[in-house]
Amino acid sequence: MFAKKLKAIVVVHNDSVHWVTRGRSDDGPGTARLPLEALLEEPEVAGRIPAAAKGNHQSLWIVPDHWFGMESYPFQSDKSSLIVPFLERKLGAAHPECKAVRQFFNYRRVAAAGGGHELLAYFLQDEKAYRLYDALDQAHLAPRYITTPAFLWVDRLSRSMPDFGQEGTLLVHMGAGECQLYFYFKGNHLFSRNVILSDGPDRMEALTFEINQSLYMFSQKTKSELSRVYLMAATADGPEVFKQALGREIVDLAPLLAGQATIELAEVPLLKGLLPEADAFTRPPFFSVTQRQVRRELAWEPVQRAGIAVGVALLLPLIGLNLLLGHMLRGDGEDRDNLRRQAISRTITLTEYRSALEQVLQARQRPACAETVRRILASLPAGMRVRELGLALEESPAVTLKAALPDQDADRLKATLMQLVSGLKARFDLPADFSLSNIEIGVDPQSDREAAPHYTIALRLELT
Repeated sequence: MFAKKLKAIVVVHNDSVHWVTRGRSDDGPGTARLPLEALLEEPEVAGRIPAAAKGNHQSLWIVPDHWFGMESYPFQSDKSSLIVPFLERKLGAAHPECKAVRQFFNYRRVAAAGGGHELLAYFLQDEKAYRLYDALDQAHLAPRYITTPAFLWVDRLSRSMPDFGQEGTLLVHMGAGECQLYFYFKGNHLFSRNVILSDGPDRMEALTFEINQSLYMFSQKTKSELSRVYLMAATADGPEVFKQALGREIVDLAPLLAGQATIELAEVPLLKGLLPEADAFTRPPFFSVTQRQVRRELAWEPVQRAGIAVGVALLLPLIGLNLLLGHMLRGDGEDRDNLRRQAISRTITLTEYRSALEQVLQARQRPACAETVRRILASLPAGMRVRELGLALEESPAVTLKAALPDQDADRLKATLMQLVSGLKARFDLPADFSLSNIEIGVDPQSDREAAPHYTIALRLELT
């Protein structure tokens, strides 16, 4: 489902639609821009989209945060198969004026404040989103994934900040003319604000007022206080300026995210630091929405390929058997009777065909060795050295990891392990309760006994 590379990144910003396409080895990404209203009102405008970007279900949309809505619903059942029908019914009842909402949503299952679990359902709610989808769908340019800057930052922050999933967080993304405020609680997007900035001396005072108003809303929604404020600034308004204005510590994101090139457009300042070029056109690790019918079509692609493979595998022996029979049937009558009996006994039944198909499908659903190893290594914090890495791909696919850490105090050890947990959660579909308790910690027997102790860790990941 995720094997195909994307052809384009489509960004909707300030009433314009921007296309970013993969460049050649020596070139940067290609770009193009069209007015949003022109695409909505004049279908023929879609013909001006770059040829390199064309391909149905082969693009990623990044749309404004306010194009998405969020609802939370208590959900106590352990059966995951019931979640989608449940949300289709709930969202359809909550938004009767918009039937398409049942086709454009995704969810996260989280622990509820009063115990049990609840579903956070994120869905397209803006009329322009549906009109743009329909316009580009008619031009065979419908996207595979739809996401927002707020969802993209979840992936970036969870990789870099070990405690991101355990606290309330504000990200201030400061541009020259506007500022984006992203609020998160326990690793999930809560709400966003877009603040237009003035050029006068009261610029910071006005922004501080908006931030304090949003902080009050955050406290009302979560019944808790904000723990951390991150700053991504493209202007002279650095951490010290915000620290004085807000009266709290500010963490500068720029040094933490340096060293990894990201897709950037001068007309779209909110892209700065957001989407690494290396991952932009591959399987997205971040949260997104796929139209339900497209999701079903993509899910059936490996099944169709497996069916073709099984058909070819069964057809070739039958062709060979037929040729052999044709050659041997030119013999005497007794040989012909024997061959007929053999042919009847070699008939492949529907049950055998189904069994062969199931075996192929099971094999295709197993995790790919190279991709799994790549994700494990990408999740390791700096300084952690792999001792053993085991990979089982049969009935219960799993990864076992043993690694060593240099000497460090208890606080640094906890921060390193939290970074490992966050990295693994960002790259694998792990249970919500996966935490430090799933990691075995010990003193490295190979370390110098007279020096500060080194540590070893061991863990096992069940792959689904």
